[in-house]
Amino acid sequence: MTVTFIGLIMAAIGLLLLIRGSLAGMLAFLMLSGMMGGSAAIILTAVGGSSIPPAQFALAFIWLRMVIPGSRFLDSLGPAFKENLWLIVFVVYGLVIAYVGPRLFAGQINVTPLRFEGGDGGLFDTSPLMPTSQNMTASVYLIGALLTAVATYVACIYRGGANALVKTAVVIAWFHSITGIMGAVGRGTPIETFFTLLRNANYTQHNQAYEGFIRINGIFPEPSSWAAFAFSWFVFLAECWYRSIEPKATGRAALLLGLVMFFSTSSSAYVGLGGYALFFAARIALFPTLASHSRIKEAAIIGLAGAVLTAILLAALPAFTEAIGEMIDDMLFAKADSESGRQRLFWALQGLDSFVVSWGLGIGPGSFRSSSLATAIIGSCGVIGVVSFVAYLLAVFEPRRGSSWGASGSLAARLGGAAATAAVVSQIPSLVAAPSPVPTGEFAILAGAALALRRVKPRNMQQGGDGEADAGIEVEELPPLRRGWRISE
Repeated sequence: MTVTFIGLIMAAIGLLLLIRGSLAGMLAFLMLSGMMGGSAAIILTAVGGSSIPPAQFALAFIWLRMVIPGSRFLDSLGPAFKENLWLIVFVVYGLVIAYVGPRLFAGQINVTPLRFEGGDGGLFDTSPLMPTSQNMTASVYLIGALLTAVATYVACIYRGGANALVKTAVVIAWFHSITGIMGAVGRGTPIETFFTLLRNANYTQHNQAYEGFIRINGIFPEPSSWAAFAFSWFVFLAECWYRSIEPKATGRAALLLGLVMFFSTSSSAYVGLGGYALFFAARIALFPTLASHSRIKEAAIIGLAGAVLTAILLAALPAFTEAIGEMIDDMLFAKADSESGRQRLFWALQGLDSFVVSWGLGIGPGSFRSSSLATAIIGSCGVIGVVSFVAYLLAVFEPRRGSSWGASGSLAARLGGAAATAAVVSQIPSLVAAPSPVPTGEFAILAGAALALRRVKPRNMQQGGDGEADAGIEVEELPPLRRGWRISE
C-alpha cells in the first residue's frame, strides 16, 4: 500500500477538519474530492494496482467526524440507514453475489472482464468467468456508495448541511469547468504536465483529440468520465435555479457547466444534455402550474440567444460550424455503426446473457465490463438488484410529491426535490456508458441529500453533539451560504 502525495495532502486537510471543522465542512470536503476523478489517494499494490480515489479517502474522515467520541451524530445513523433501506438491500446482495456468483457460475459463460490480466484485450475478446480482484474492488465501491448516502443524509439534517450542499456545488461547477478549459487550452504546456501529475491513478489514459478538436477531460482520465461528473452537478444546479433557489448563482454555474460540456466532444455529455432538455420540456408541458414563469422566460431567452449565436456562427464561420456539426453527428448518430459503438453494444449485451445463464441471480459486480448501468445491474445483480435499485430510485424521487416536479412546498422541500431530480436524471449518461453496476459518489450524495431534506419539519432548534443545530427548523434560520448570499424563498 502506497500513500500518494495527494493522499498526504488530503489527510492533512481531513485531520484539520476533524479537529476544528464541522460536519457540513466535511460534506464539502467529500464533494470537492470527487473532482479528482483521475487521482489516487492510496495505491493498493497487493490488489493488482487498484487505488483508493480521493472521494473514498475523504469518506473515511466524514465518518470519523460522525463517530468520534463526544459526538451525538450516532443518534442520526439509525434513521439514515432506515431511509436508505433499499440501497442497503442492493449493496448487501451485491456483496454476496460478487463473492458467490463468479464461483457458482465459473466457466459457464465467457465475459469481457473489467480489467484483462496480463494484456489489454481486443475489441471483442472474452475469457471464462472466474473470480477476480475486480469483484473485491466493486464490493468496496458498493460499500462506499452506501456510506456516502448515509453520511450525506446525516450532514443534511444538521444546520449548515443544506447550505454546504448548494455552495459547494456552485464551487464545483466553476472549478470543474475552469480546469476542463485549462486542460484543453494548455495541451502541450506545463499545465498538461501538472494535470498528468494529478492523474496518478492506474487508469487508461485515452487519446484526447478528435478531428483537430482538443477534447476536455480536466483531471479525469477521459472526456466521458469528466462529462458524467459534470452532468450530475449541472442537473442539480439547473434544478435549484428552476426552483428559484439562489437562481443567480446556481443559474450561472449551471450555464457555464452546460456550455463547457457542449464543447467537451463527449457523447456522454451530448446524451445527457439532450435527455435533460427533453425532460425539462416534458415537465413544463405536464406540470405547468409547478413551473416558475420567470424561470420559463429565462430559459426561453437562453434558448433564443443560443439559436441567434448559432445563426451568426453559421454565417461568419461556416467551415467551423460544419466541423462542429460533423463531430456531434459522429459522437451521437454515427457512433452506433462505428467500431466503438459495436464494442459498447457487445459489452452491454453481456448483461442480458449473464442474467439468463445465472437464472436471474446475476454473476456478481465486477465480473464483467458493461456499457450501460441498466444491463450492468441486470447481469451482475439479477432480479433482486433490479428491484431494489428501482425501488431506491422511487424512494428518492417520490413522484407523488409536487416538489419532485417543480417549485412546490417549503425551501427544504424544493431543495430536496432538486437533489432528488438530479439523482435520477443524472443517471442518463450511465445508461449508455457505465462499465459496472456501482452507483457513482455524486448519485449517492444527491440521493442522501434528497432523503434528508424532505424529512425536515419546522420545530425548535436542537443542538447536536458539537454545537451544530438540527436542520429540522424554520427555513429562514438556515445560515448564509456566503456573505450577502443566503438560501431564500
